[in-house]
Amino acid sequence: MLPEKIRQLEVEIAGAPAGQLLKHSIYEFRYLDSRAEQPSVALLMPPTRPTYQDGNLFAVMDQNLPEGDLYLRLRAMFPKQELTPMHLLAVVGSNGIGRLGFRLPGAPALAAPRLIDRKTLLATRYTPEVFDELVRAYLSTGAGIGGMQPKIMVPDRVSVPVPTIIVKAAAPSYPGLSANEFLCLTAAGHAGIETPTFDLSDDGQLLLVDRFDIATDGSRIAFEDIAALMGLRVRDIQSDRKYHGSYQRIAELMRYLQLPIENLERFFAQVAFSVMVRNGDGHLKNYGLLYTSAADCRLAPMFDVVTTALYRYTRYEGGSELEDRTLALKLFAGKGHTKAYPTTEELLQFGSKVCAVAKPERVLARIAEGMAKTLEIAARDPRIPKDLLAQMRNIWSDGMAHAKGR
Repeated sequence: MLPEKIRQLEVEIAGAPAGQLLKHSIYEFRYLDSRAEQPSVALLMPPTRPTYQDGNLFAVMDQNLPEGDLYLRLRAMFPKQELTPMHLLAVVGSNGIGRLGFRLPGAPALAAPRLIDRKTLLATRYTPEVFDELVRAYLSTGAGIGGMQPKIMVPDRVSVPVPTIIVKAAAPSYPGLSANEFLCLTAAGHAGIETPTFDLSDDGQLLLVDRFDIATDGSRIAFEDIAALMGLRVRDIQSDRKYHGSYQRIAELMRYLQLPIENLERFFAQVAFSVMVRNGDGHLKNYGLLYTSAADCRLAPMFDVVTTALYRYTRYEGGSELEDRTLALKLFAGKGHTKAYPTTEELLQFGSKVCAVAKPERVLARIAEGMAKTLEIAARDPRIPKDLLAQMRNIWSDGMAHAKGR
């Protein structure tokens, strides 16, 4: 059980005590140590200022609070208790994406959850009941991740005290979603775009994605998504703030933070890939930065990318079904620009003018080659449903035309 009211949490950075989070009429974060060498709780919250205040939970802490399927499961777990952001942080503990951890003052450390073998997960035959059992087993330690899709984090390494694998399942309204994301991540890898390590279960129903915020030696790497860096809280299911803005503004933010220039080329490749596979859900939370310090900051690998044009959706319950025919964000900032998929000329202009890519057409050609190679291999993969592959091949053919200047 959680306390009825939570007014204070101890904050850790990479497992070491770093500060206190207080909640009264406002939120307040206090560093324990204000020396410059103290790790930063957020890129834009350096320890040179010892105290920060905000009317809302700090965006870097808000970004990983469970939402969607995970939130509903937690709500059922605590049916009579108010689940404020402070309560949710206490549940997330030290397991959220990035290097921040939260603990009730004086609370004992949680017992390490049971490890689960990767091969066992891949061999698991998915049913809703089986996935429910997996979520129930790890809900108290694996809920520190945002997103609406059914997912849970599970541990598979003795040497790492937090869950290391994200297990995703398809929602009933989005059939084939796991195989869809598997194909997109595979194509990105073939195109030379960095992705997390991933794999698809033997029955094609579960996608396993390794956390990219944990180094090979088990150390934690800080992560902030673009929405958090822009100071936006976007967890509210009714909010569409994560769909406000443009990819140009993200590029400008990266320049403002003085990331090495090669990160802009990597960003262009990620945006161009979303365009070409018709991923209409590349919103502000699906791009982010990894860092160990302000001087060591880089664009995170590509993640949460699917061909959304495959599915139909409704804007509200009972509404008419619509096809996903637009990007999540505008390509260019300013009035007069829309979220419509760009022409090849516009995409090349974005690469050269906004992201300073010398030969953006080569990036498009590389992506098209990666997509074609993925489709060829997938035709021999029994885990990929034939009807799904046929639909994706048809959609991808339009996207690959960008490499030919059409």
